[in-house]
Amino acid sequence: MQRAVLVFLSLALAGCGGGDLYAGMPDHVKKRHVALEGAANFRDLGGYATNDGRTVKWGQLFRSDNLAHLTDSDLEKVSALGINLVCDFRSAPEKAEEPDRLPANDPPAVAELEIGVDGFMVNDLRERIMSGDIEGLDLREMLIEGNRQFATKQAPTYAAMFERITKPENLPALVHCTAGKDRAGFAAAAILSVLGVPRETVMADFLLTNHYTAAATDRRLLMIELFSFTRADSDALRPLFGVEPAYLEAAFAEIEKSYGDFDTYRRDGLGLDDAEVEAFRALALE
Repeated sequence: MQRAVLVFLSLALAGCGGGDLYAGMPDHVKKRHVALEGAANFRDLGGYATNDGRTVKWGQLFRSDNLAHLTDSDLEKVSALGINLVCDFRSAPEKAEEPDRLPANDPPAVAELEIGVDGFMVNDLRERIMSGDIEGLDLREMLIEGNRQFATKQAPTYAAMFERITKPENLPALVHCTAGKDRAGFAAAAILSVLGVPRETVMADFLLTNHYTAAATDRRLLMIELFSFTRADSDALRPLFGVEPAYLEAAFAEIEKSYGDFDTYRRDGLGLDDAEVEAFRALALE
């Protein structure tokens, strides 16, 4: 009976909405957000100014969280974006458990670009969270270390992403993972950096996850507390569901440590020579 009550409460909470998501925010925050019922963190990377005075084109490069829960209405919106390529960074178990829902008519190609983090097992972590057994887990450090690995160990996978998204026939393109904030977050940061967007703007885009997913995170944490019979500490878990500057800063610090600077990294780590960068900028900037 108690379990049934908790399930009822969790479903009720899942349906609760918040206020105006865009109130008090810059105009671009609403413009870039693709408001969907089944994905909170789907957004356009367009509109950002670059160091040379150009702007990232709207409607060409997107980032998102899980696509498994898109509604039929969501699929109509996604279809209208005309996406030609989806880069999926999730692991095989993640994809098996929650396969993407994509438009059935003229579906995009999917690049399976699996990215994992040493010592980070999603299913094991989920079980520990739901049992309330998170003692000894430093979630912030886990995500900081994850970003270090994205930048270096996983550079070949991100290079494979760039190999695809720099081809005109593959745009518009979408990069996504489960939460759309870590693996896809670094992907978006790398894309914007290659395009010449200043680091402070790249960080601001990274941190927008916290705005778009705030209500969903609050509901998720409350449901975890309910299902764990209050054994889980939502304050201790919060770093796992959001982003902090330290996460992305760790990635760029690791790049500088290993490569010296970002230009060397994009050439030697991401496989983009100067001519390829200029061609990509000509394609994605205006």
